[in-house]
Amino acid sequence: MSLTMERTIDEATLLRLQVENLLIREADLLDSWKLDEWLTLYTEDAHYYVPPSDVDGDTASPDTSLFYVIDDRNRMEERVIRLKSQGAHSEWPRSKVRHMVSNVIAHRDSGIIRAKASFMASRAKDITHDIFVGHYLYEIVERDGELKIQKKTCVLDMEALRPHARISIIL
Repeated sequence: MSLTMERTIDEATLLRLQVENLLIREADLLDSWKLDEWLTLYTEDAHYYVPPSDVDGDTASPDTSLFYVIDDRNRMEERVIRLKSQGAHSEWPRSKVRHMVSNVIAHRDSGIIRAKASFMASRAKDITHDIFVGHYLYEIVERDGELKIQKKTCVLDMEALRPHARISIIL
């Protein structure tokens, strides 16, 4: 193997590890309900999407489909405020949640880091246990020497949210 090839593999591995660290940190903040800190992982122009389960979530557009969640940064901040208040009846007292992230793939594409990862998010509350399974699609940028999430899409590998599941947590 040539020195150039080894350097390319090392840079790709380093990028994947940096992205994986960011995603693990995000999962830990969500599990700990440190939602204000979670917001700091995102850019000021960030978007958070959860497309419907009856379309191809990798290519779905909010312009052509009704999404479960379609938040810009302002709506993300409002979601955090609501989830931290007693007025969020679905999450007060808050659910026990656990996010697991794996199979991280990342590459650079014209200044944007595109990443994909598998996930499982567990939500337990009031003798109900919901498990959401799917994959994340991320667009990540570097800002002030740090990786920041510019866009997160949560593609669910579920046929439907019913009989009892609802998305009241941040996936």
